[in-house]
Formats: sequence, C-alpha cells, structure tokens
Amino acid sequence: MTETTSSGLRRINWVTTLFLLLTPLVGLIWGAIHISTMGVGLSELAVFAFYVCATGFSITTGYHRLFAHGAYECSRIVKVFYLLFGAAAFQHSVLSWCSDHRRHHKYLDHDQDPYSITRGFFWAHMGWLLVTDHKKAEDFSNIPDLVADPWIRWQHQFYVPIAVLMGFVMPFGIGYAVGHPWGFVLWAGLFRVVLVHHSTFLVNSLAHTIGRRPYLRAISARDSIVTAFLTFGEGYHNFHHRFATDYRNGVGRAAWDPTKWLIRGLEMMGLAWDLRCVSTERIVAAQLGCDSERLSERVKGHPEQALAHLRERFAEMAASVQRAATALSKREREFAEARKQWGRDRSAQLTALRAELRAARLEMRAARVRWRAVVAELLSGSVALSA
Repeated sequence: MTETTSSGLRRINWVTTLFLLLTPLVGLIWGAIHISTMGVGLSELAVFAFYVCATGFSITTGYHRLFAHGAYECSRIVKVFYLLFGAAAFQHSVLSWCSDHRRHHKYLDHDQDPYSITRGFFWAHMGWLLVTDHKKAEDFSNIPDLVADPWIRWQHQFYVPIAVLMGFVMPFGIGYAVGHPWGFVLWAGLFRVVLVHHSTFLVNSLAHTIGRRPYLRAISARDSIVTAFLTFGEGYHNFHHRFATDYRNGVGRAAWDPTKWLIRGLEMMGLAWDLRCVSTERIVAAQLGCDSERLSERVKGHPEQALAHLRERFAEMAASVQRAATALSKREREFAEARKQWGRDRSAQLTALRAELRAARLEMRAARVRWRAVVAELLSGSVALSA
C-alpha cells in the first residue's frame, strides 16, 4: 500500500461513511423484501410520518433556526424535544452541527466553509461528511453561547445512546406494542433516516445551485420554491444568508415555509417568544440593491448620457417602493406593540390598526407590481438607450 493510499484511507470518516452508505442500501433490500411479503400497514405509515416531522423539524426549527441562529426563544420542554429528536436525525449533536453551520455562514464559498459548494455538488451534499478534515478544527470556540447550556452539553456527551434510543429503539418498542416491531424500525428508522438526511443535505447543495438571488448577488445561496418543498421550507436560502437571524426563510406571507409556521404556532401556544423578524424596509432595500446591480450590468458600456433617463426612472420607482416599505414597517411595528397591550380600548385599537396595516400591505403590493414592471422593462432592453 502506497503512502498516498494510506493517507487517503486515514482521511475517511469510516463510521459516518458506512452509516450513510449502508442505511439506504439496507433499507432498499430489506424494504423490498418486507413490503413484498408483509405489505404496508397504516400504522407504519403513521409512525413514519410522525418521525419524519419530529426529526426533520427538530433540525430546521431547532438545530438551525433556534440553536445556530437564535432566531427565537422557546420553553425548556420544546428545547428538550429538539435535543432528543434532533439526535434521532443522526446529524451529530447540536454543538457539532451548529459549529459547522456558523463556520459555513462566516466563510461562505471560501476554503474555511466546511461544505462549500465551490468544491462541487457532491462535496456540499455529503462528501464533506465522509472525511475527517473539518473535524480536526472542531473546538466549539465559535459557539460559546451553546457550550454554556447544560442541556446542550448533556446531549453532546450522550449523543450516540440518545440517537440510537430515540431513532431505532423507540420505534421498535412502539412497533412491538402494536405487533409490528420490525416494520416500525424499517419505516420510522431506516426509511425516515435516509429521507431526512438527504432533505437536510439539499440545503447545502441544491439551495446553492438552483434558484434566484434577489437579496444578495455576491454569494452562491439561492431562493427556490422547489428546494423549499424538499427541505421543510429551508429553500429560500438567499434570503436566509442575507438575514440569517430572521425566524423566517420564506418571508412572503404565502411562501412555503412550514418551519416558519410551526414557530408561529409555538408562539401562539406560549411555547416560543421573541421571534426575530427583519423589517420590511431592510428587505426591500436589499431587493432594490440587487435590482440596481442587475440594471448596471445590463447597461454597462453605453454612453453616460444615454443612461441618465434609465437611472432617473429607476431611482424614482425605487423611492416610491421604499416609501411604501417604510409605511408598512411602521404599521407592522404599531400593530405588534398594540397586541402586547391590555385594556378596554385594545380591541378597537387593534381593529383600526389592522385596517391600516391591510391598507399599507395593499399599497406595498401595488408598489412592488409597478416596480417589477419597470425593472423588467429596463432589464429587457425595451427602453431605448438613446440620449
């Protein structure tokens, strides 16, 4: 064996590599045999759906938006749920996961980014997990807030037994109680692990490959409804990298982001609070900046005199949109503050503010429509570039 080959073998993270390769392989073979002989029961599908949601949301709502970015606060019972079922997702402990993720944000698209898309789709998707390189620098110095939490330290210390207990032993026990122990292990264990693994991995690979960049054009992260559907709402990745501490990924009211909806639901039940939310003003300013960059690239090389009309028209429309955004942000703040107050006039005040908020949203929507029409016209080149 050559020295190069020996060195290459030592770089392989054998435990993770075997786990990632064997779970889909064993699931495929065992699943084919089990389903052909035993069929598929409703109870198996039910526990599969529960485990997909419990472990998937523990990663997106817990590991990602709560622990890695501090986008909101939650009760201890919710936090413990995330720690238990997050371990069952078999994506390492909160400390390991969040340390890697914060480095990803800090060094995005550079060599220090542990799963940089610049090293290829496969590397970003799962290749980085198959080697030990990134683990050599794992000292958790970039997550002191998480290291200080005793519950998180407990999960890190006992990560493997917690993961096995919650990820495989518990499905076996539940299945044993209803007479389908191995069917539950197959569906809630193997099938679910593979699905949640690759759903999460797509945030590192597909979300940096397809989609638009409406908030920050200098990075690889992109917004895509396709990726959002495949990742529990984590597909609006350009927005997320621009505004990482916002509890939302899909900032639009109708954007597909079930993780955002779950956090709001927890807030309504009193189990989450202090949801961090970027103002409409800042979001619109980021969009205007990107559109301005695109316009500058579109008209590059034309005489300065020919560009004066285009710049004037864009500036006028941008100012109109910014005014609407400022008004909407003001109404949103007033409504949020009014909801926290109590008293006899609260109901009437909320009704009036809700009407003002609705009017501000309609004006913002109309301003966006006009703005997009003008930007599309300018970028298409249909406006004459003559003095």
